[in-house]
Amino acid sequence: MSFVHKMVSTLSVLVLPLLLSQFADGASVISIDLGTEWMKVGIVSPGVPMEIVLNKESKRKTPAVVAFRDGVRTFGEDAVTVGVRFPKNSYKYLLDLLGKTYDHPLVQDYKAKFPYYEIVASDRGTPVFIHDENTRFTPEELVAQLLAKAKEFAEISHGEKGQQITECVITVPGYFNQAERKAMKDAAALAGLNVLQLINDYTAIAINYGIFRRKEINETAWYALFFDMGAASTAAALVEYKNVKVKDRGVVETVPQMQVLGVGYDRTLGGIEMTLRLREHLIKGWEAGGGGDVRASPRAMEKLLREAERLKIVLSANSEFYAQIESLLDDKDFKLLVTRKELEDLCADLYPRVAAVITRAVAAAGGAGAGARLVLAGGGARSPPVQAALTSAMGQEPAKSINADEAAAMGAVYRAASLATGYKVAPLNVKDAVVLPVQVTFTRHVDAADKLVSERN
Repeated sequence: MSFVHKMVSTLSVLVLPLLLSQFADGASVISIDLGTEWMKVGIVSPGVPMEIVLNKESKRKTPAVVAFRDGVRTFGEDAVTVGVRFPKNSYKYLLDLLGKTYDHPLVQDYKAKFPYYEIVASDRGTPVFIHDENTRFTPEELVAQLLAKAKEFAEISHGEKGQQITECVITVPGYFNQAERKAMKDAAALAGLNVLQLINDYTAIAINYGIFRRKEINETAWYALFFDMGAASTAAALVEYKNVKVKDRGVVETVPQMQVLGVGYDRTLGGIEMTLRLREHLIKGWEAGGGGDVRASPRAMEKLLREAERLKIVLSANSEFYAQIESLLDDKDFKLLVTRKELEDLCADLYPRVAAVITRAVAAAGGAGAGARLVLAGGGARSPPVQAALTSAMGQEPAKSINADEAAAMGAVYRAASLATGYKVAPLNVKDAVVLPVQVTFTRHVDAADKLVSERN
């Protein structure tokens, strides 16, 4: 990206939770950080500090998975469990299917990664899942069910005598185009949610980072470079923090400001790519041991995918570990020792792309941002080789001073509080960046009277 269009919006953000207690008439509003693998929900209620909503297992994040079996619909961990036995019935990694045509490369890549799904083109030319002979699901419908579940978690956790939660802010990847953003809003509408704003995920992270460092923001600008590697993609955003003077209602006042100076991203660099490569390594280990044709069994492939994901996480903190799967195929167990070095070798071509994302963000800022703090977000950034690539690119150790899992959800719920009625908030001026160019086409109609006046002049 050689340029970044600046779009200015004034954003009010809560400073002290105590301020909320002064206003008891506002309805609860939520933020939904819907990622490729996980879903986190933030909430703000009258008299209650902003916080993360717990799911029914009392966990702070939920797998973004929905499954159907024997007429029962399940979500989260329960849906993942269904997916191990019946992979075709469990729908996941849906985010990159939103707003796409059937022939889009990302849709075709999805089909190659998960061949047990039957995906065809709809009458609109968009992808649709064939669940059974009577049921089809579009990606928007499945995402809508996830959003509705997030809404339900919030209503159960913070019930207000039967009052429903209807307003939310949802995070989206900064590279989402207009069609993808519209698809997300359509999904929210199906879930019964009014979207106050679709906020770029890196902007939400930057808000969360800056709001708790308000005392550090003064007339001297300082910078932070946020690196967010998720399951399916990677993004970096260079952000400036400083105090500025603004005129509101005829009064000039000094307020803190955050400005996104540059953005870089890679839509196909994420943790799932590492997991798939590790799964392939496990398959080869199985085949070398005389195992059967594991690729022909969707259930076995799903077991291998889950074990590869677990192994990837364990190897981020250990030099070696055993992959173990009971009854992988034909009642045969599988066990294989895997080292971190083997995983790093499998993904060796991915790590240079980490530095490229950083380079694009800095280049888009036009040379600004000298001395920026490098701040990590996203689960994929926990990988030691990824952190090593970042250290090499930036010349400094990355900071791990934010909650990588919850920063976007908490930043988005600040935004929700600022947009909703009934909450007293403190100002934070935000200048976001529009990654993609915006084109406006219009036709000018001139009536005869105006044309005559123009000719006389």
